[in-house]
Amino acid sequence: MRLVHLSDTHLGFGTYSKVDEAQGINLREADFYSAFQQAIDKTIELRPDAVVHAGDLFDTVRPQNRAIDFALRQLIRLSEAGIETVLISGNHSTPRLRETGNIFRIFEHLDHVHSVHEPGIAKVVVGDMTVHAIPHSTSPSIAQLVSELRPSKDTKHNVAVLHAGILSPEMLYKMDEFNEESVPKESLPSDFDYIAIGHYHKYAKVAPNAYYSGSTERLGFGEADQTKGVVEVDLDTGKVTLHPLKTRDMMDLEKIDAARLVSSEIAAEARARISASSIDGKIVRLVISNVSAEAYRSMDVPSIRRMGGSAMHFELKIDRAEEAGRKASEDAQIGSLTHEFQKYVSGLDMAEDKRKALLEIGAPYFAREEE
Repeated sequence: MRLVHLSDTHLGFGTYSKVDEAQGINLREADFYSAFQQAIDKTIELRPDAVVHAGDLFDTVRPQNRAIDFALRQLIRLSEAGIETVLISGNHSTPRLRETGNIFRIFEHLDHVHSVHEPGIAKVVVGDMTVHAIPHSTSPSIAQLVSELRPSKDTKHNVAVLHAGILSPEMLYKMDEFNEESVPKESLPSDFDYIAIGHYHKYAKVAPNAYYSGSTERLGFGEADQTKGVVEVDLDTGKVTLHPLKTRDMMDLEKIDAARLVSSEIAAEARARISASSIDGKIVRLVISNVSAEAYRSMDVPSIRRMGGSAMHFELKIDRAEEAGRKASEDAQIGSLTHEFQKYVSGLDMAEDKRKALLEIGAPYFAREEE
């Protein structure tokens, strides 16, 4: 038997200000719809016995109508293809109060689609496989429910699907979200054929039989170098294959350490970084660190931003260096106006001849004021 495992599609997610002119919607929102449609395309192409979605189908508890409509249309495609589909709600799509109602109820009328959102362990039998589905839950906790997992003896194969962080001595598979649930790695049952996990956005092998499929699109620069896709699992052979999706590139350019640079040199370094990379239509970030106060004051930030104009989004992050001895200078006695002016001008990021001229022009005014 074969299954497809995907997760964290975050439909409805949108950021930045660019608009998809063809659809009239946020461009990043459109990217997430495209990734999900590709995932469904690939699933139908693979013709698995089942597909499991391990949580966070939507980005919010109350998704907008456009996201709901898109999700429905894609799930109807799976339904019409006769592919058994198991969906569990993740922490992004589970209301804090049960009486609020869950958006997953709208999928319950679809043939071959099994929508699991009530706390506990739901069992869905597909041919000779039992899927043990654990949606996001705080009471009982997911860790408790995982500890209660037992393989069914009525089917040859057993698969568990859950949405949580996994804690192991080697690695913490977490997203550091306020409402995430965590499970110790040692609690994962070794007698299951496969454990499909959602929540952590990077494709990862957690245990010999346990994998994160990762998200289908990038939600931040921490995911810039990650391959996004869907996972195909052959339960008879144990083979696990990641099928990549075509997603918008996200680039973190090499950081500029400006500790010893003046503003003109910083601009030149930025231009070199950007021109050496193909940024057209991509999401790009450039970090400039250790920028002195003097260099920052004379830096042409808008000009550097314009260098990234061909990117879908260009993010410029400037980290200013702490001035050496700032605390000491704050506690020290302030000198005369002329002396303080001379100290200020001496620290400016400018050519020596201009600095000298400024001192010659300004110093007499402060001396006259003191008199």
